[in-house]
Amino acid sequence: MLDSPLTSVKGIGPKRAELFEQLDVHCVRDLLYRLPRDYLDYSKATPVSQLVDGKNAVVQVRICGSTRFFRSKGMTILSVSAQDETGKVTLKWFNQPYRSSQLKDGEIVFASGRVIRKNGISMINPSISQALPGIVPVYATIKGVNQRAWRDSILAALESVWDQIPESLPRTLLEQYSLVPLALAFRHAHFPFSREALEMARKRLDFENTLLYFIILELQKAERLRQNGFSFDTSGVLDKYIARLNFSLTNAQMRVISEIAEDMRKPSPMNRLLQGDVGSGKTAVAIYALCVATANGKQGALLAPTEILAEQHYGNLKEIFGDSVVLLKGSMKKSLRDEAIRRIEDGSALVVVGTHALLSSVVRFYDLGCIVTDEQHRFGVRQRAAMLEKGLRPDMLVMSATPIPRTLALILYGDLDISVIDELPPGRKSVKTSVIPTNKREDMYHYIAKQAQEDVQSFIVCPIIEESESIDCPSVNALYKELKELLPNTRLAKLHGQMKEQEKEKTMRAFRAGEIDALITTTVIEVGVHVPNACIMVIEGAERFGLSQLHQLRGRVGRSAKQGYCFLLYGVESDQENERMLALTKTNDGFEIAQKDLLLRGPGDFIGTRQHGDDSAGLMMGAMDTRLLEQASRAAREILDTSGEESARLIELAGERYGSILGDIAMN
Repeated sequence: MLDSPLTSVKGIGPKRAELFEQLDVHCVRDLLYRLPRDYLDYSKATPVSQLVDGKNAVVQVRICGSTRFFRSKGMTILSVSAQDETGKVTLKWFNQPYRSSQLKDGEIVFASGRVIRKNGISMINPSISQALPGIVPVYATIKGVNQRAWRDSILAALESVWDQIPESLPRTLLEQYSLVPLALAFRHAHFPFSREALEMARKRLDFENTLLYFIILELQKAERLRQNGFSFDTSGVLDKYIARLNFSLTNAQMRVISEIAEDMRKPSPMNRLLQGDVGSGKTAVAIYALCVATANGKQGALLAPTEILAEQHYGNLKEIFGDSVVLLKGSMKKSLRDEAIRRIEDGSALVVVGTHALLSSVVRFYDLGCIVTDEQHRFGVRQRAAMLEKGLRPDMLVMSATPIPRTLALILYGDLDISVIDELPPGRKSVKTSVIPTNKREDMYHYIAKQAQEDVQSFIVCPIIEESESIDCPSVNALYKELKELLPNTRLAKLHGQMKEQEKEKTMRAFRAGEIDALITTTVIEVGVHVPNACIMVIEGAERFGLSQLHQLRGRVGRSAKQGYCFLLYGVESDQENERMLALTKTNDGFEIAQKDLLLRGPGDFIGTRQHGDDSAGLMMGAMDTRLLEQASRAAREILDTSGEESARLIELAGERYGSILGDIAMN
């Protein structure tokens, strides 16, 4: 049965079962629903001469000569030459010396792996087989459970319960939306024999998971509307707030503030999503909600995803609320942390700014009335639910700088009302974006050095921190070393997630103060970081980021009256990559870019369903399309409007699948 323990599956002993449990896989059902995170299409061999740098492929080649061993950076590297009639390729394995026994001079094999075109053509850690591998699933791994172990375990699980997999959806839904049975969907989602079979399987599983998710969202919204929260008095709050600002609010900001004020006056708790492009002024609107809470004697909380951003919000809120604001973050000294927690509990802290540290059970609010969550995609729904539990049905405002087309947002955030700031402050200049060819890269960096002499600062973003033999892209450490030699008179610094919080804060303070000319960093600066004098954004390895993320990074510059520039460098030349980069050079409209990103990547990748801390991530994967989302949303509403055994069973199943993640919902 699907509820059988993992150890009932052939090949899964207690040790492997413990490893799977670290991924929240506890029974056969969990294992089958833990779908591959990706697929490698090795159903057709590619000639060596047509291999594309950075892409996965399979080649049919003849092994030429014997294997060679050498060591580099603490790793043992095994390599062997191979070729077909179109060219030569070097097959390389890292720390896999046993591969040597699998390779015989003159043997013709299929090699499958990732291609690197640098000083010739190489294939990294390829799999060797005597036949085309077909479509190969790729799973999220954990130390001790490699890809082979995943595939063997899932195949054994399927074989053990094949005749006992119950159908979870009513026959009427299967027929209405042309969905294959659950057992067949499991088989072809994990071991597809063709791209068409895979698409049918993923459609079936994505529909089911999305349907159950939407059922919970609808129940959650209905439950919220039934609850009584606090009815805030908003009279006079806006005038007092505007009087404290040193800038004028835009018409769009005023419209959204009006929507928030109307929500907060109602007795039912506010649950609103605030969308806006980078630089549109979402924070100024969110502070209004905190002003309403404090004017009514309630506490307000702002939850930020990073300590850098929390510090920045703290500075802004101090100007409005003075000493009644406290900051709480994980890296604080114990004495300061204890003092902050005491003030939160006794109510002397009217406004609290914090990171995930606010979610700790030791943090207790005196009377929490309003929660603002910055960057909703950085927090899973479980964490937002944990914050809500710290007050008596407080109002919640969720901010997002990732523009989502409105139709898609209405479907995905069915439990939230949606506001959109669709106007930038006056005088804000559009960031000029250019693609820099490889032969102009050094000239670009000399231009940055020249601008530094005129007190213009720059961000330089890299995809990774350290150099890697298996990942051919710019790294923070390597670029820092390179630019120290190339630009000796430019003040450079590094910033990345592996640094200690105190070190990160010190670096950001120095950058804001103008003591650093160029900051070489990862996407740790993607969200909300505000440095008005930073006017240049360089993005190395731009092909490794989605369009919306590139737009977010670009939004870190051009935040003053000065002209902002964004320079994109990418190492993979392809028609799609050229199209993606061209889209960024043509427009600064985040919603237009989001629509393009949606078309190129699909909703699953675009919205980032793998939210931080959300254990449902494996259930809602990225093969969804907008039409499927619309169908599942409509079906969820129909199920809740219909009484009967089938509807009751689906509501129960939705509670089992998502109830613990989205909070306790009354299922009656």
